Amino acid sequence: MTVRPEPGQRLPELVWVAHQVVTEEAEALRSALEAFSNFPQPGCPFELDRSAWSDAAGPQAEARGRLFGLAVHQAVLIYINAYDHMLTLGRALGGDGATTLFAHASLSRVVCEAAVRFAWILDSGVGCEERIMRGAAALLASADERLQGAKGVPAPQFNPDLRQALINNCTGERDSARALIERAGIRLAWSKDGKKVARLELDSPEVAVPAKLDVTQLMTSLLPDSPGWYVPASSVTHSRYWGLRDAIGSAPGELLALTPPLAEVGAAAESAISACGLILARCADYYGHDAQAHLQQTKTRREAIDLRMRRLAAQSQLRVPTENPLV
Repeated sequence: MTVRPEPGQRLPELVWVAHQVVTEEAEALRSALEAFSNFPQPGCPFELDRSAWSDAAGPQAEARGRLFGLAVHQAVLIYINAYDHMLTLGRALGGDGATTLFAHASLSRVVCEAAVRFAWILDSGVGCEERIMRGAAALLASADERLQGAKGVPAPQFNPDLRQALINNCTGERDSARALIERAGIRLAWSKDGKKVARLELDSPEVAVPAKLDVTQLMTSLLPDSPGWYVPASSVTHSRYWGLRDAIGSAPGELLALTPPLAEVGAAAESAISACGLILARCADYYGHDAQAHLQQTKTRREAIDLRMRRLAAQSQLRVPTENPLV
């Protein structure tokens, strides 16, 4: 559902400024990442990773080289997912003269999740062995979730042969991922009940990574400019009452009227812009480039939203819930 102003009126300044800077950040991110990744600098982490496996011989080295390629491939697709949602967020915030009531929160959440996953894989502070293990953990989690989804297809409502073929295909992908990881000399460490892989382990060098990421913890550590945003955004994604009622613009007892919650609009846009800055910084480090000029522009765009939010707060136009609707 979107909200469109009456003829002759326009959306609040915060919304159209958010539309402008979010769109600018998305295009700046695309341009910068293409420039960085197409021209890796000598001695950068990407070159070190690539050279570590390109000349090595033997099944284990070949498997590790394959895992490295898959780690980078996953990171690229994660970035594209963030970029796609960033563009959509810009369009949703006044791109056609209307704005959303809730969808901006979910769009921003996807951008933020993608950013921390991207940053986790392409962390220039870890060695090549840990990077392939992080990529392997993400690969295995993807295969496990795909298989779980296939098994969840209702048998009575689907052609039995097609359903079983889908399950077999997903099982084969999961098994292939496990086999590739084990050929690379990485051990699958199972949970105490033996039902799932808890972590991946390597003896030399000694490295262990979790099989499942704690995205909430990563959000806190990697996006400190947006503290606590992940939980409020989740309230919209999961249709929690406390997140949805912020859009109510009418008084109790009046006919229900909905209006964009400007505080949430600003938080969604600021958080997504910070997430793009994280992707940009990690990509620059990984390919050996200086991102400071780009990051300064990211900071300027975030400050443009922050300025409008402070103005609205000074004018008491940012709604902060104070009533208890259950009393």
